[in-house]
Amino acid sequence: MNIRLLISIVALFFIVSCGTLTQTTTYDYNNMSISNVSDSITDERFEEILAPYKKEINAKMSEVIAYSNNGMASYRPESPLSNFLTDMILESAREYCAENNMQVNPHIALFNHGGIRASVPEGEITVRNAYEIMPFENELVMVQLTGDQVISLADYISTRKGEGVAGITFGMLPDKAIDIKIQGVKVDKDKDYWLATNDYIANGGDGMKVLTWASERIDTGIKIRTIIIESLKEMKENGETADAKTDGRIYYVE
Repeated sequence: MNIRLLISIVALFFIVSCGTLTQTTTYDYNNMSISNVSDSITDERFEEILAPYKKEINAKMSEVIAYSNNGMASYRPESPLSNFLTDMILESAREYCAENNMQVNPHIALFNHGGIRASVPEGEITVRNAYEIMPFENELVMVQLTGDQVISLADYISTRKGEGVAGITFGMLPDKAIDIKIQGVKVDKDKDYWLATNDYIANGGDGMKVLTWASERIDTGIKIRTIIIESLKEMKENGETADAKTDGRIYYVE
């Protein structure tokens, strides 16, 4: 950042913070060209100020929190990484309900492929990798759906050619789902089911409008990224590796 610009910003902040009532009578401006060349210009004094903070952040981001034998990628209709993350979300939701003495037992979990922005590397997994996988500030929420709404959700997922799911299995035709089972039992239209997911799609993101029809909703305030990091750390402490496989939980029907 240009040091003159920085000084101007600080000066403006000081003037505004003083609380003195003023009236603007004139103003002036200059156009500032921003390009790859100008953006690459650094101010040595400013870099010196940031250096200790940058070093501390890099150290935290480089912390190894788990290991993977094979690495994991995300793709449709299901993938090792989407299965890994949805299983993690479902387990975390159940733990949250138990710890808070809630009479709620999440049945299924959903993780949109669009929310998974990187793969898990083979070998060391760092905090930085977790941020790359989940760069958004999405939080864990739970919504209560009727069996009929679960069917509508599975139908919609089929039109998208798959999403990350856990606790539910079904086959996908081009425009609908078939043989939908929750925890191995055929879905009951008249029964209520709790689904764990992130607040983005619970709010209707990625076209998940059916989730906004939920009769009840629980907002945990827990970041999905935090769940990922803490779960990976726990796996490392237990001597487990972060690996998963596809298992046919959702599949194309010929």
